[in-house]
Amino acid sequence: MVAQALKDFDIESLHTPKAFLFHTLLSCLLDAVTPKDQTGVKATSDSKSKHWIQLLDINTLREMVYKYEADADKAKSVIRFLSQPIINDHNFSYIHNPKETCARRDIDVLFVVPSAPEYFSRRERNRKGELYQFTLDRNNKARLLFFIGKPEKDRANVQGKIDEEVALYGDIVQEDLNDIYKNIRLKAVSMLRWASTFCDKVKFVIRADDDIDFNIVNALKVMEEKRAFYTDFILGVRKDDYKPEREMTNKWYLSTNEYPNTHLPPFALGALLGYPLSTVTLLYQAALRVEPIWLDDVFITGICAPKVGIPVLKHPEFDFIHNS
Repeated sequence: MVAQALKDFDIESLHTPKAFLFHTLLSCLLDAVTPKDQTGVKATSDSKSKHWIQLLDINTLREMVYKYEADADKAKSVIRFLSQPIINDHNFSYIHNPKETCARRDIDVLFVVPSAPEYFSRRERNRKGELYQFTLDRNNKARLLFFIGKPEKDRANVQGKIDEEVALYGDIVQEDLNDIYKNIRLKAVSMLRWASTFCDKVKFVIRADDDIDFNIVNALKVMEEKRAFYTDFILGVRKDDYKPEREMTNKWYLSTNEYPNTHLPPFALGALLGYPLSTVTLLYQAALRVEPIWLDDVFITGICAPKVGIPVLKHPEFDFIHNS
């Protein structure tokens, strides 16, 4: 029966890649559903194949095989890409690194919040807000960390205050990178790097800017729903068919030298992003190998994500508003 089915797919030999894929696909499916014979023993491989092929019409089988082949081709493409050399090595040292955060207790969700070194009042407001309070309830199995670089202005004074803040709260990751607005890509990569390195058993990572509000429970519910259908994904407020800003006075100016295309790829706004940990790891590795642009959300979700086969998804309940 398997041979006949393979023949219907124009497969000349049982040893071709397509035949192997078909056989592997059947093997993955049969164990869970194979009926037992009268003695209570599961049926043989031939009878299992016959049982399945009787249940499924040829079009369904064809769709299954094509999907399996597409997934295999996608995996090969990702492996080839990740085999390329690193061109953006993110080797900044840590000034402050609470690396035991995820080891101290069971954590399902890590919230990563980019902040500027001098934004003391914003961080303090966040510690009094709903998101931080959500993480204090151990039943929620969640933690929040702020990510900053080193201060540019009044360096000694600002750094001294940061040191005191770290001693008091222990919730700041500080990399030895210049914390200026044009380095927001580096800040985004630093969050991917830290989560994939020091929080490797967490289920989800959610990036939330320090000036937004969102419905935490709804966001996590949507994440769980998407995880039922996707192994890897980016969830956010997706933007399609955007053009790069070419006016030099614009906050998000992008030169033609840095990005020559007339349209940006589909991307998700960086203010609120959610992903499984495996996605975080893939995005971090991709960010090391893709020619960069400074706009972090376009770079990570629009340029890096397709390189590792990660879709950008949206949902009306995964949204945010600015609070300042």
